[in-house]
Amino acid sequence: MGSYRRKRDSGSEGGGGLRTQIHTKRFEEKRRSIYVKKTSKEIEVKTQVYIPKDLYEKVSSLAPKVYGIYRGALSRAVVEGLELWLFYRVKQTPSGVVIHTNPRLPLRDRYNAVLQCIDLEFAGIPITVPQKAMERCIMETFNIKDYRSIYGWLHRFYLAGLIKPLTIPKIEKPSQWKNNKSIEIVAKKL
Repeated sequence: MGSYRRKRDSGSEGGGGLRTQIHTKRFEEKRRSIYVKKTSKEIEVKTQVYIPKDLYEKVSSLAPKVYGIYRGALSRAVVEGLELWLFYRVKQTPSGVVIHTNPRLPLRDRYNAVLQCIDLEFAGIPITVPQKAMERCIMETFNIKDYRSIYGWLHRFYLAGLIKPLTIPKIEKPSQWKNNKSIEIVAKKL
């Protein structure tokens, strides 16, 4: 159930009884500590976070000096920090589309990084590569150790048409890569 807010009717319906409004915003359904500022009527939400003790001590001692007030200075500092965090990570276009300013590298750039590792290992990029060498380069480049993740990357490269398995004619799911022995490199570095 959502949280309820009761408001007085203006008296137009049924003689001025209480009417209940259900808040549909997601955070208002989850939170019980919602406050409305008396002066500006802004809605604020009380929440609890865990931060390192030394960071808390630095901010709680500096915030009153920066804002010139003691009460509410820590909240202002936290709000300013969160707004700055969002500013660097999310950009909204005039049409309302949200663009992440730090997206993951495109698949082709990740593939080029793996090819660079292969180039260093073989002193050039050969047409065929043992799958173990490709797996080693994926492990080093992406800093992963789980074979399921490695097979997932091999499968993504295969679906994009960048590599082809030579031992198995057609691979339909990532787990089938464990039976393959060698890979043909279809796409060279850009």
